[in-house]
Amino acid sequence: MDKLLAPGVWQIDTLLGGWEEVNSVFLIEADQPCLVETGPQLDSDRVIEGLSRHGLGADDLAWIVLTHIHLDHAGAVGEIAQRFPQAKVVCHPKGLRHLADPTRLIAASAQVYGARLDSLYGRMTPVDPDRLVAAEDGGVIALGRGQELTLVYSPGHAKHHIGVLEADSGVLLVGDAVGVKLPGAGPLRPATPPDDFDLELAVGSLHKFLELRPQQLILTHFGSAGEPEEVLREAEDQLRTWATIAKDAYLEQPEIDHIEEALLQRLGSSEGGDPDRQPAADTLNGFRSNAAGLFGWLERQRRSLLEVP
Repeated sequence: MDKLLAPGVWQIDTLLGGWEEVNSVFLIEADQPCLVETGPQLDSDRVIEGLSRHGLGADDLAWIVLTHIHLDHAGAVGEIAQRFPQAKVVCHPKGLRHLADPTRLIAASAQVYGARLDSLYGRMTPVDPDRLVAAEDGGVIALGRGQELTLVYSPGHAKHHIGVLEADSGVLLVGDAVGVKLPGAGPLRPATPPDDFDLELAVGSLHKFLELRPQQLILTHFGSAGEPEEVLREAEDQLRTWATIAKDAYLEQPEIDHIEEALLQRLGSSEGGDPDRQPAADTLNGFRSNAAGLFGWLERQRRSLLEVP
């Protein structure tokens, strides 16, 4: 359930939906311990139990860092902040207001997740604004005794996305910016959900990660992705392939259904993987949600072209 990624860097499986190796959070052990990601609200007890296994009492957690505010990454933030009242909560500035008042975030999530919102993820409890800290690109979180985390603005998957680099180990926690690769479920799959996805921003974030030369590249979904440079180049290739298929389908028929069908026809049969793992992969990051995000990106491109004088 818990995996040591590097000295003092632990991955804890949240067992999202009862599945193993689908969703995770990360504990950075230090004088001022840090939790990166919280998992969804429905998994908050498991995350708190995981922190307790590593000896953290109510006053011990100093930091909670969110790569972004999607509910599978941040939905439990309110419960965990209540359990650990000394912890400051860090996310990109564009996400702060949604943590203080998640009403609009929950409404938008309901449109994306549908019935799965309450059965798989839950919602979000507000966080006291006085505990919120804006993550700036290149900003540093001091964990004591010279240990630091560097925050890396990495939009594309979401406009409020950051990566987290643990400087001593070279572990780079990339959230969803590189994609999703569940053990046993086939190759790396891009994560292009509505409504923020932007291809060029996403590719730019991959290039930014390359420049950091991380020693390990860790996906929230799920774990070590492989040799970092190879994975980042694969991620760009996959993004561009999915975007090209989506664009061709959009030009034929600008509808989400048509884009989804094109992606399935071109890519679905080639993914392989254990059939028993496909329900988890498709629920978390399916062709439908990715088609919807690609459709939104193409619609915004079309509108911008029409607005050019």
